[in-house]
Amino acid sequence: MAKKQNPSASIDWYLISIERLKQIGLVVLLLLLGFAGWWFWREQKGNPKSNAENAVSDARQALNSLAASTEFNAHRSEFNRAQQKLEEARGHLNAGRFTAAQGAAVESQTISRTALSGGTDLENDAQFLTVEGDVKFQKAASSEWRDADTRTPLFNGDWVKTGDRSSAELIFSSNGSLYTIGPNALLEIYATLNPGTTKKSNAVQMRVGSVEVATTKDTSTVRTPGTQVVIESESTTQVGVDKSQATSVIATRGAASVAPEKGGPAVRVASGERVRSTPVGTISPVQKVALAPALLSPADNQVFQMSPELRVQFLWDGQAGAQGYVLQVSRSRLFSTQEINSRRAKTNASAKVTAEGAFYWRVASIGADGEVGPFSSFRRFRVAGGGKTSNTDKTPPPMTLVAPFPLGGQYYMIRGTTEPGATVFINDEEVDVDSNGAFQKLVSFGKLGPNTVVIKAADAAGNTTVRNQTVIVEE
Repeated sequence: MAKKQNPSASIDWYLISIERLKQIGLVVLLLLLGFAGWWFWREQKGNPKSNAENAVSDARQALNSLAASTEFNAHRSEFNRAQQKLEEARGHLNAGRFTAAQGAAVESQTISRTALSGGTDLENDAQFLTVEGDVKFQKAASSEWRDADTRTPLFNGDWVKTGDRSSAELIFSSNGSLYTIGPNALLEIYATLNPGTTKKSNAVQMRVGSVEVATTKDTSTVRTPGTQVVIESESTTQVGVDKSQATSVIATRGAASVAPEKGGPAVRVASGERVRSTPVGTISPVQKVALAPALLSPADNQVFQMSPELRVQFLWDGQAGAQGYVLQVSRSRLFSTQEINSRRAKTNASAKVTAEGAFYWRVASIGADGEVGPFSSFRRFRVAGGGKTSNTDKTPPPMTLVAPFPLGGQYYMIRGTTEPGATVFINDEEVDVDSNGAFQKLVSFGKLGPNTVVIKAADAAGNTTVRNQTVIVEE
């Protein structure tokens, strides 16, 4: 008969001290507190609505502090901009656009705090680089249109318009993107701020007219009625809005994405392609455009001696499928005015030149559908006076320099005047010289501290003048 086993023999006993229980309880409590803190951060700090509300509250306090400061009258323009951004933030918040509300509120607070701290001003969003003809701007908090010049700073909400036979170039300080505005255009500066990184992205709102955008390492945006166009980095895109509010987008380098403003899939446009969209954002299929021909003659920067018999022969390469070509010759590198604007069936033309100075020329192809494609990059030629030769002219060309003008960050404008018809090099790169001898070049410096700029002018007889300028780049 089997012997019964004692049930208590299979039971293990553990002795736990009171101190040990206290330690376990403390660990559990810490874990619970940590979980509660994480939940609070996720639900409150990580909540877009909460972030936006807090940012609006902070911006309101900063604006009130600015209004109550003794230096209010000296910072009235900053107050107006900060107040406008705060109103914009409230509008986004009420509409449920929390990220946009936070960004506008952060920018409002930054403007107010900068003024309160004694800062001279917030870094501008954009700057006029070139102004030709009747170009005006309007500040966001004003109804007055003023004449634009290359020293005019532009901020979010400012307006720019060009008249007939006028053009302008804008450069954005955030990344150096270049916007070339055509005649009879109206647009709004629309620089947005990323609340997390406080980094600005540049954009414009086109109401009518045309703009060509050349990007650097960042993207740029053009908003049109019903459409948003994002130009990729290292790309060039032409965007036009006609009087019926229809949009045309042509990529000439790199690519761009075109999407309905109200949301929906984007259409990618590569170099040599076009899309159109309606004012409600309906986008057409992608179409090929007639490519610009290669320019053959005259060579870039070729010099002609003035004479009564002088005729300049233009020659360009033919494009397969082209039904014709458009030749433009201008005194302006922006082609705001043209000396010649002619349709040609052949790939050559001849023109009599009766004046000295610099001229620019370019050609576009006409496609099988009769549409004019994008123009080629321009070439320049110069006509010098026939009375000067290397044997008789020994006088170096005069040169007058203007103090380097900062455009934001590492970008500076180098400007001056010299003898009409002279060739100018800035740091060994040739720059355009107007018919009156004026020249300018945007220079980007890669290091902080003093930087040397070398400016050289050479006339048709080979005489040269060299000047140095020092630019101190601050962080």
